[in-house]
Amino acid sequence: MQKRGIFSLVLLLALSNLFAAQDITDLGTAYELVIAETSLAEAETNTASSVSVITKEQIAVYNAQTTAELVGKAIGVSFNSVGSLGSLQNVVIRGATSSKNLVYLDGVLLSSAHEGTVDLSIIPVSIIERIEIVKSGPGNLGRTNAIGGMVNIITKNGQKSDTPFALTFENGSFLPQPYGAADSRNWLSLVDSQKLDFSYTNNELVATVGGLAAQNAYTYSNGSTRSLRDNAQVYEAHGAVNYNRAFSDSLQFNTQNFAVYKNLGVPGSATNSTPNNFMKDVFVSSTNTINVAEPNKFIENISTLLHYAFGQTYNHDVGSGDSTHNKYNASAKVEGVWNLDQQYALQTDLLYSLDYVDSTDVGQKTRHAISTSAHGSLYLLDGTLSLHPSLNIAYLSDLNALSPNVSLGSIYTPMRNFDFKATISYAERNPTFSELYWPFTDYTDYGYWGTFQGNPNLKPEKGFNGDFGITYKQRNLSYEATLFGRNISNAIDSGVSMPINISHSVYLGTEQSLNLELSKIFNIQASYLYNKSFDLSAGKTFSDNVEVTGIRKHTVKGSLFFTLDRFESVISGEYLGKSSTLDSALLLNLSVTMQVSKALKAYLAVDNLLNTDYELVSGYPMPGTKIRLGGTLRF
Repeated sequence: MQKRGIFSLVLLLALSNLFAAQDITDLGTAYELVIAETSLAEAETNTASSVSVITKEQIAVYNAQTTAELVGKAIGVSFNSVGSLGSLQNVVIRGATSSKNLVYLDGVLLSSAHEGTVDLSIIPVSIIERIEIVKSGPGNLGRTNAIGGMVNIITKNGQKSDTPFALTFENGSFLPQPYGAADSRNWLSLVDSQKLDFSYTNNELVATVGGLAAQNAYTYSNGSTRSLRDNAQVYEAHGAVNYNRAFSDSLQFNTQNFAVYKNLGVPGSATNSTPNNFMKDVFVSSTNTINVAEPNKFIENISTLLHYAFGQTYNHDVGSGDSTHNKYNASAKVEGVWNLDQQYALQTDLLYSLDYVDSTDVGQKTRHAISTSAHGSLYLLDGTLSLHPSLNIAYLSDLNALSPNVSLGSIYTPMRNFDFKATISYAERNPTFSELYWPFTDYTDYGYWGTFQGNPNLKPEKGFNGDFGITYKQRNLSYEATLFGRNISNAIDSGVSMPINISHSVYLGTEQSLNLELSKIFNIQASYLYNKSFDLSAGKTFSDNVEVTGIRKHTVKGSLFFTLDRFESVISGEYLGKSSTLDSALLLNLSVTMQVSKALKAYLAVDNLLNTDYELVSGYPMPGTKIRLGGTLRF
């Protein structure tokens, strides 16, 4: 059998990462097509989309503190953050900001019609099995595509284990550096954060409860002096229950449930202190699926899905006043995989979703959406050439508009272990309730300058994406290279006093990645992203060479994995190039894991080993060196 993956990427460059385990690959495929040497038996729906996967083995060895940090390991992907644990963290894909990206939990869209973005900090690392990141086309999600890309976070399922109980723990320490005029030191920074998770798993069930507490009392450079982060504490509790039951060979039921509560201070920027502000977040999600295999000779599989989610955000702001935002989402979907000739694959679905918002700022708003999609594959020339079209059309009730998404991918394999891949896609992003209906606010009443209000005349953003790549994989070496382009028109910009549609922006770049297994002990991964952006709003042209605000042109990532006996370790580095608003930064992280005994695994992780001063959002300093000690006890 020959395995042929799905995603386009990359060329080379590096940094390094020390130490690892098992078969670890940074960039992979979220949907593989298994092809026999002579025929296309049981061909599955495939795609030529550019995809990265963060595997469960990587998650185990990286010992990342947040989900956003895991997502940011993939080339072409980064995240915005306004601080440390618990802070707002949004994904950025090839320069496309969070509102242009879709975030899924177990294949169910989390993005809200209220704000249109997803805070990755609400999803704890402890419940994640793997992460799939689609950077062009629909990927294995099939139903739609995005102007930017998509992140699908897959949670853990039950599995047989001789030690069904697990207790995971961690203490995080910032180094107590001098700060302030009195040259103070905050020794409590040595016990700045604690995380605790308890889980149970068997063949059908996995249940997790846990939480964290952190003061986030780290120092940062503020001009010529150092300051201590103020009002940055967070207290969070979460729980998850996944249950899977096969009633027969053809009938299966699955329920995935997740809840989180977060109470945190709002520290403000480095120049604007907000000592009395705080925020509370609640999020609850339940997804229930019934799968029926081969109900008749025409349908290979049919599934029905019911999903419900509730979110509440409460803001206490001494300047603009208190606000509460209740967000409800319910959806129902029927999806079928059709039993066609071996040269064809087809998947279709029909989806209804309801978004309802009850907000002190935007009022009560409702959006009904009905969508249908088809995602297929056609295999030619004995499987050496394949085409992968996808079409989605949605009707949105509040806008009284149709929203189309379409993509076409192609894979050509002229020789074994070598693929050419290409995709082209079109997607729309409709304005959110906040962008449309936010009430007039005069911030001069609260000591700030300016006004802000929603704009009911906003048009949908429109994005065209295209990429072309090559993939070469043989034994211990894999190399991927991709050229990509993106054109965004009618982009929604915050404007001076209200959101407005600006003309358009263009992104051109390349991704390169190299994975080399030197031996059973050492594995090296290196990747490079070049992303040249052009701001073409307000009559500007390519010759003006004005770059989009905040887009880094160069990004380099690398990891060196090492595994020996009871040790699994990795040192990972990242160079973040300069943007129009952010300085360049060189970051280095270290993680060493030891299997102390059959029951106990312990780790030492050092984040920002070089103690680099840097920002991911202008004005919001990120932490310096943090040392974390933790482990997992199984019984």
